[in-house]
Amino acid sequence: MPKSEKKANIADGHVTENAENNRDPDAFNFIDLFTEVGHLIAHNYDSRSGLSRNQTRVIVELLKSDGLTQTELANTLCIHKVSAGIYISELEEIGLVERRPHPQDGRAKCIFLTQLLHDLRGGGENIVKELHTGIVEGIEGEDYERLLQYMYKMKTNLEKMAAQIPPEQD
Repeated sequence: MPKSEKKANIADGHVTENAENNRDPDAFNFIDLFTEVGHLIAHNYDSRSGLSRNQTRVIVELLKSDGLTQTELANTLCIHKVSAGIYISELEEIGLVERRPHPQDGRAKCIFLTQLLHDLRGGGENIVKELHTGIVEGIEGEDYERLLQYMYKMKTNLEKMAAQIPPEQD
């Protein structure tokens, strides 16, 4: 088999043939581009809002389901409980969230958004709308709709792939 048709499998150290539609030469550029776009969106939001990406992620989850525990937030965000606690403490210090006793578990605290956060929410939504407008500038209606369809498809594909990852081997 020609060298260009071989691909190293980093996970298990084997060399396998590329699938015809694998588009291997673009694979690293593709992933790098998505990563860069994500970082640029986060940087632009962070610099406009004054919040970190992780603080924003906590707020977004609480907007969906206010009153989660630190453990529930950590699990939802796929981060360690200690990290979630740090972000919650930072948000608590600036008055955007508050911890309240859990109604059934005396050891646990539930995290709630404060009235201050709700009062400031419109500013965050305006930042998101401004970013969205800037990001999609020059992408017309049908192309934009197609882009969203492709992104949802890629998300679904990634979720399927994540479900197929075997448990870690000892």
